[in-house]
Amino acid sequence: MSELDKFADIFRRRLEGTRQAQLRFAICKSVDWEEKTMTATGLSDDVPYEGVQLGFGYIDIKPKKETVCLIGILEGKEALTFLINAEEVELVEVKSDTIEINNGKSGGLVKIQELTDKLNALVDAFNSHTHTVATTGTAAAQSGTAAPITTQVQRFNKSDYENEKIKQ
Repeated sequence: MSELDKFADIFRRRLEGTRQAQLRFAICKSVDWEEKTMTATGLSDDVPYEGVQLGFGYIDIKPKKETVCLIGILEGKEALTFLINAEEVELVEVKSDTIEINNGKSGGLVKIQELTDKLNALVDAFNSHTHTVATTGTAAAQSGTAAPITTQVQRFNKSDYENEKIKQ
């Protein structure tokens, strides 16, 4: 680009003014999940928005049809429209090996079935265990078993503590 072209470009921008990013509320009308786009209609003015991007590769959000969405328009160009947030979503797809909530302070999520299996193995071992006791006295009287456990520990059921709304 020549110096004259650069000057003309700067001059044109000054005449047109800088275009700021814009935010709009819109109603989701349809979603093309394969293309990761949606069509929407402006909430206050019924302006149609086609090809609204549902994400930029890290997180893709699939809004429910007829839900209110906040969309962004870059530099006033409606061809550069993207979803910022939606009132209700059907799916959020995160493309990463790690999702961190609250800076990871609580550690990782529990693998619920594996934990339940290990806890129940402990319960089974405890419930079936008997103690051998030694007593004082003659050799014949120095062996035996303690009374069995009369109250059994209950097995764990993962549905008692599993959050069905978060899956891994």
